[in-house]
Amino acid sequence: MKDPDFHILSQIQKAHSIGSVVTLISFVVNVFASRIKELEFLIIPLIIIVSFTIIGSAYFFFQSLKHKEEIENPGKNNIAFIFRIGINLVLLALMVL
Repeated sequence: MKDPDFHILSQIQKAHSIGSVVTLISFVVNVFASRIKELEFLIIPLIIIVSFTIIGSAYFFFQSLKHKEEIENPGKNNIAFIFRIGINLVLLALMVL
């Protein structure tokens, strides 16, 4: 049986990787969707994906605060989550406006 703390630390690492990739892809697709009229149908799914990314990043940010003793660089880790949440909030605002 896995140690629960190791499991959550593994999830936090995966959240960083997946969150970064999703944010980058969402940004690129948003640029194309806003410039090309035929791709405007992608705006609603992008809003949903970015919203889930914000929620997921916030959840794992609070998990990393809860388990900060076990994390190697808790300051860097938390700044990365805050930075990703901020980028996604800006991206969401650009898509909604």
